[in-house]
Amino acid sequence: MPSKARALAELTRIHWFPVGCDFMFWPFAWGSLAASYHVALPMNEVVINTLFYALLGTLVHSAGCVINDMLDRDFDRKVERSKGRPIASGAVTMTEASILLFVLVAAIFYMFSTTGTTALTLGLVGLPACGGTYPLMKRWMYWPSLYLGFAASWAVPFTWVAITGEFDWGMILNVAVASCCWTCLYDTIYACQDKKDDEKAGVKSMAVRLGDGIRLALSVFDVIFFACLLWAGYLNDQHLPFYVMSVIAPFLLCLWHIWSFDHNDPKDSWEKFTAGRHGAALVCAGLFVDHYFNLASLAI
Repeated sequence: MPSKARALAELTRIHWFPVGCDFMFWPFAWGSLAASYHVALPMNEVVINTLFYALLGTLVHSAGCVINDMLDRDFDRKVERSKGRPIASGAVTMTEASILLFVLVAAIFYMFSTTGTTALTLGLVGLPACGGTYPLMKRWMYWPSLYLGFAASWAVPFTWVAITGEFDWGMILNVAVASCCWTCLYDTIYACQDKKDDEKAGVKSMAVRLGDGIRLALSVFDVIFFACLLWAGYLNDQHLPFYVMSVIAPFLLCLWHIWSFDHNDPKDSWEKFTAGRHGAALVCAGLFVDHYFNLASLAI
């Protein structure tokens, strides 16, 4: 691959695929699968929708990485792990990054346009307001990971409305809060890689703020995740596969990650961050399996 093309790919983090892209995909997946169960959508449509949101999540993640690196280029030069990023290192210019961002956003908005008027409106408002402002939060507050969780979770009402055509605020809020807590939790673990450099550079993060109290704080987010998904299952009339695979198993796995990782070891923080996808995938698996058996019971 030519050096410029490789640098542009690294700017979007697509060379890490699926790491990073999957964390943006989970809110789309949880919302769409819960909505599909709610309306008893045929399995072939569930698969098609899941692939659609996998692509959309990848594009949104890529655009977010470009925005992040454009805004953080000066900070990145002060952090060991990020000083080699394409914009910070000079491999990609701001003009080139802007063109790439325009192409990504155009593709995202085109996909939004296929989901219906209400969902399109949510996308047009939610993406710039939430996703576009996240990189600025680390300048103003010590809770940027929580803001990222909020920003990513706009995908839940978006997918719910796109599939059901209506707002069910009980379901939307519970799944969105669960998604927010999950994203916040693992992004904080991710941020532990840069604690020392962030303190020197003046970058605010939950990893820096929480210090040695990080395990207890992250455990609270895990409990909220558990409670919200539990209640969402009740509201959506889910069955045993959901509660076992989508609620209990991810909760316990996440709890193990929280209490076993060394938050002062960048390598271990990275390993636990990437392992977070297993729990998130279990949420999807439980929703998928429960949906399959629910359709089978309706067909009898």
